[in-house]
Amino acid sequence: MIGSAANIDFNSFLIHMGPTIGISLIVTLILFKIFFRKDLKITPQHIEELMSQDERSFIKDKPLLMKSLSVLFGVIILFTIHGILHIEPSIIALGGAGVLLLISKIKPEKILHEVDWSTLIFFACLFITISIAKESGMIDVLAKTALGITAGNPWASFFMITWVSAIASAFVDNIPFAVTMIPLVEILNQSPAIAAEFNSAISPLWWALSLGVGLGGNGTLIGSSAGIIAIGLAEKHGYKITFMQFFKIGFPFMIITVAAGSVILMIDLILKI
Repeated sequence: MIGSAANIDFNSFLIHMGPTIGISLIVTLILFKIFFRKDLKITPQHIEELMSQDERSFIKDKPLLMKSLSVLFGVIILFTIHGILHIEPSIIALGGAGVLLLISKIKPEKILHEVDWSTLIFFACLFITISIAKESGMIDVLAKTALGITAGNPWASFFMITWVSAIASAFVDNIPFAVTMIPLVEILNQSPAIAAEFNSAISPLWWALSLGVGLGGNGTLIGSSAGIIAIGLAEKHGYKITFMQFFKIGFPFMIITVAAGSVILMIDLILKI
């Protein structure tokens, strides 16, 4: 959604956010080692048990797996060149899903029954609400408030967007929050001071929003759709994780990674501007 709003193609996103997330990954691995040092201890018996398993036995339908991987590979290739083809990433993703549906020969009725319609309806209503807020002028008021807090300073706005997005995304699912912030960032980018400082083709405020909502969702159990799915899978296999258990690890984890990521991103952007 951020890419479409800011007209950022797949490769530009990768080039700008890749180094930041790469370093954040290293910080993440160090934090995992610290937070889970007791749980990561493996005895020779555990290693022997793990190595004795045949990974191929977990594949239930090999032909379908090969078809899925082929379509996934094709979609990724099209993502990398969608700017040249002038095709929205959403069209490519939907096209890949349609092709896979055809070649897998699975009945559409079965797939449609598995679609999370309540979530789709939620997002549809959210988009309507955001449009109403924008038309009513509420987003303009929020933008003026943000400029008042930062006194129009471009880099203060950069960090404000990053941290507000990160902390809010920990308690509100990061997808709807990103939708809420997109029109706000659009208005902030029109500020003369910000436009003069960030004279690049893509405003750093978009990267700040991407970093904030991307890593902020790790703060709590409900912060991201991926987190909710992961908790559901863990519970399915007999590992129940409560909100507070997740919060005690996830929130400090999120704060540290966002702090490291925002500094690296700022340095990277200064060098590129």
